[in-house]
Amino acid sequence: MNMLSTLFLSSPEVFGIEIFDNDFYKLLVLFGLNFLSTIILARFIYYPYNHKKREFIFAYMVVSSVIFFLCFALKAFKFNTGVAIGLFALLGVIRFRTDTITLKEMAYLFVFIGVSMINAFSKKMSLYEIGFINLAFISLTAIGEKLLQQKTVSRRTANFELTYGNLENLKTENYEVLKNDISSATGLKIESVKIISMDLKTKEAKLKVYYEK
Repeated sequence: MNMLSTLFLSSPEVFGIEIFDNDFYKLLVLFGLNFLSTIILARFIYYPYNHKKREFIFAYMVVSSVIFFLCFALKAFKFNTGVAIGLFALLGVIRFRTDTITLKEMAYLFVFIGVSMINAFSKKMSLYEIGFINLAFISLTAIGEKLLQQKTVSRRTANFELTYGNLENLKTENYEVLKNDISSATGLKIESVKIISMDLKTKEAKLKVYYEK
């Protein structure tokens, strides 16, 4: 035991492997930034606009983390730009074999791969540059989702406002019950419901109801 302690304390390497390297701090910072960016993309942009597919959040987060650590480890080999692009193309052929995924979900997969690779290979970039790139990815994705959602809703649905008296159905877990209740009362196929305002005194809420044309 004493020999092992002496070996670890007196030598910077063990069996040719460095005990500590300053890149460890870079790893922590860059992975923290990568994790923050991917959780925003997955949970706060992808999830609300794509029928709340939790399994894809798990898949995207795992793929992103694995690619980040893989690229960070391979960075020691000092790849040039061509090799990095080739690696991106290789990783881009990843498919989820259990289900057929849409073109939009494939685009998200490329976003997660791209963000993770940029964060891992950003050795010569400043934190401002890295942060700007991550923010640009997040902003462009959010704007694209918003525009796509508005176009889809305006093309396929109409809406009306409704005063609703059963506040119990406004709870998140009763969302489907709420839609079914309005659908049975109006005879319309309800797409989504948004709360405009709520009056706890009268126990009524003003809703905006979107239905299929």
